[in-house]
Amino acid sequence: MSYQLSSFRYFPSAFAVVAASALAFGGLLASTSPAYAGESDYRCAGLVEQARAAADGAEGSKQQSAKRYVATGVKLCEAGNERAAAKQFRTALKITGVAEVEPDARMASR
Repeated sequence: MSYQLSSFRYFPSAFAVVAASALAFGGLLASTSPAYAGESDYRCAGLVEQARAAADGAEGSKQQSAKRYVATGVKLCEAGNERAAAKQFRTALKITGVAEVEPDARMASR
């Protein structure tokens, strides 16, 4: 009777299980990614327009400060950092005293 010292014989089936698990996990991640697509469009399209309009309507130092926040937010959008850009745009709106107008799709998702 011979004893097998390594489990090399079971390697192909173990590899198949690990590969199948990795593919399933990758598919799960890929299927949840589109949920974020609508959010970035609003933050770097709709919100920036609101902040620009509010900054243009402000007067004096509030206008200068709000425009600076909007310009910083635009640069962050170009860099792909929508979350930080949205903070800049919302700060510009707050400085000018204008409330953020949310689209219907965002309000319905809350």
